[in-house]
Amino acid sequence: MGKWAGGTAALVGIMLVVMAVLNACFPLPPIYPHGPATVVVSRDGQILRAFADQQGVRRYRISPETVTPFYLHALLHYEDRWFYVHPGINPLAIVRAAGQWMMHGRVISGGSTLTMQVARLIDPHQRSIPGKIKQAFRALQLEWTYSKTEILGFYLNLAPFGGNIQGVEAAAQHYFGKSANALTQSEAALLVVLPQKPSYYRPDRYPERAKAMRNKVLHRLAQSDLLDARSVRFLTQESLGLHMQKRPILAPLLSRHLKQAAPQADVIRTTIDHSIQQRVQRLLSLLRHQLPVKSSAAVVVVDNQRAEIIAYQGTADFADLTRFSHVDMPRATRSPGSTLKPFIYGMALDNGLIHSASLLSDIPSVFQGYKPRNLNGRFQGAISMDEALKQSLNIPLIQVFHALTPKAFDMQLAEVGIQLDHEEANLSVGLGGTGTDLLTLVSLYRSLATGGQVQPLRTIWQPEYLNPYNEAAGQTLLSPASSWIIYKTLSEITAPDRVVPTIRRQIAWKTGTSYGYRDFWSVGVSPDYTVGVWIGRPDASPVVGYLGATQAAPLMFDTFDQLPRDQRQVTRPSSVVKQVICWPGGKAKAATPADQCAIQKEAYTVRGITPPTLQTDGQFMRPSLSAITWPTQLANWQHMKGIRPAGGSDSQPVEIQHIKSGQHYFTDQLKELPLVANTDSHDLVWYVNHQPHSEPALTLNRYEGPVTVSACLEAQCDVKTIVVHGR
Repeated sequence: MGKWAGGTAALVGIMLVVMAVLNACFPLPPIYPHGPATVVVSRDGQILRAFADQQGVRRYRISPETVTPFYLHALLHYEDRWFYVHPGINPLAIVRAAGQWMMHGRVISGGSTLTMQVARLIDPHQRSIPGKIKQAFRALQLEWTYSKTEILGFYLNLAPFGGNIQGVEAAAQHYFGKSANALTQSEAALLVVLPQKPSYYRPDRYPERAKAMRNKVLHRLAQSDLLDARSVRFLTQESLGLHMQKRPILAPLLSRHLKQAAPQADVIRTTIDHSIQQRVQRLLSLLRHQLPVKSSAAVVVVDNQRAEIIAYQGTADFADLTRFSHVDMPRATRSPGSTLKPFIYGMALDNGLIHSASLLSDIPSVFQGYKPRNLNGRFQGAISMDEALKQSLNIPLIQVFHALTPKAFDMQLAEVGIQLDHEEANLSVGLGGTGTDLLTLVSLYRSLATGGQVQPLRTIWQPEYLNPYNEAAGQTLLSPASSWIIYKTLSEITAPDRVVPTIRRQIAWKTGTSYGYRDFWSVGVSPDYTVGVWIGRPDASPVVGYLGATQAAPLMFDTFDQLPRDQRQVTRPSSVVKQVICWPGGKAKAATPADQCAIQKEAYTVRGITPPTLQTDGQFMRPSLSAITWPTQLANWQHMKGIRPAGGSDSQPVEIQHIKSGQHYFTDQLKELPLVANTDSHDLVWYVNHQPHSEPALTLNRYEGPVTVSACLEAQCDVKTIVVHGR
């Protein structure tokens, strides 16, 4: 007995050595020699876009535990009931198949195991005795190298199902529009037998053949008590139930990007919400008919809590090449227009330069040679920060940006990983003189709902990432106080005229139009979601007559209407302190003498800080101890326009002497008109027709018709209008 056991052990040892040598000399070919057939799926596993392998084969790689158990039972019983016992080949089945072939002269039943079928799929061979020997050797190699579960998985993913469809999951999706874990017994039986002759039994081309073979499998299962007779009777009467509607491609450009980033991945599970993506794509499909020729649009939707992109539409119509549909617009660098303004104001709040009601100057101004203009070409004079932001005025923004400095703005963005595209930071950056993309803007605006925290946006699903948003996980761009103040300000902007939405929500939003009317933006943030929209031409040609507010904003609000109800709120942090402040000084009322508080306003401040008003050069205005002092250039502009600011000085108001409004003067009777006021202050400034006038008299023969004469001291002006004749 001992000799027998020893001899057996020696034989086994020799066989193992021989197998190891053969395995080293003739290694197994790659399981997937033509690369992966990548499938990009939504967070719940639904297909967004499928990419074929190098041979054009479509496959959706899965593991055995993700297939319905009935299919596995039926497959093993019909194809290889001894799968978990044999070493890769089944000698009894081979002998039986050979005997049937010799007796009948044709193949009655095959002798191949599932392992042998996998061997043939990865290393095809001719139907000959040498070919069978090679197949058996490869089967033994597979069993030597892999576990039974892995080999079964190879079959599930490599078995042919007709055309360019490979694997049971791809077949289930293709023929029945469902996953292999949801197959009915009838559907599973059909897919069990289809790989035997996939072209001959294709159910879409030869339904009667396919039905007959399906029924054969069902009867075989009944013989082995895997199905009862009653079930078989009903199942064999069922139609094939094919559901082969062409599945629309969703998030095609995001899928392409992820495929390029992970070229060897079989399945890429994204954060995309399949239902929301469908709705957004439908919106863009309707919009494309309203867009000018060669124009496109892009939409990105983010879940604020998890910083996940849940909808990504990179083009208006992926099938329309005239709209440059191959260009992934959410990642394209474009001019952001006015969309960076909220973050300039937010940083200025954190730096103690302004509060929400700070007095700003919307007047013609030049900043280090840079002369901004408002989009409407008009000026409003004195305006508060929050109103300037709501109206998206350019000049007050540059006044604050000048004080903050573009370099500081760039550095603070860089600290949270955001890099704008320009050679050197300058004031034009604040009005779109830089480059960025829609994803960056969405990431920035999301921070307004997350206490000023910025996080990279995620597109790859991570099931372990189920915790709600954690502020410590992000990087601080704005303080909770300034981000809330900006959020509240933007949420008070009136929405464009549109149908009243089913779900009312608070949305802080901003639009932008780039220089030359090339890009139209609208970005909005609610407590739970951020939506970014871009409209324009991907080739950067202008679309004259469009504005972000009239084109992009309606699409943004329509997108919000497709989203679930918000579950959170953006709450006011304790560091936001409401103060009554005074114009023109800008300080709190409690710290301002009564005679210097011309106008009172309520302001939201960061920790109660009320900085003094800024001059247009970015310097803090020095307070006056004796009179109300307005910013110098603002005061001069108001004087020229004949605007008298509210309040006044405790001194006697300025009054022009010896001239009355409405008087007529004839140059042949009077040559000069002396300019005299009730004060001889050196700070008194004269204006004629709103232009500075330094002479002590008005030479009448230089004028004809109505003439406006102004005398101004600080913010106090007296204005007279006369009529000159005879020039």
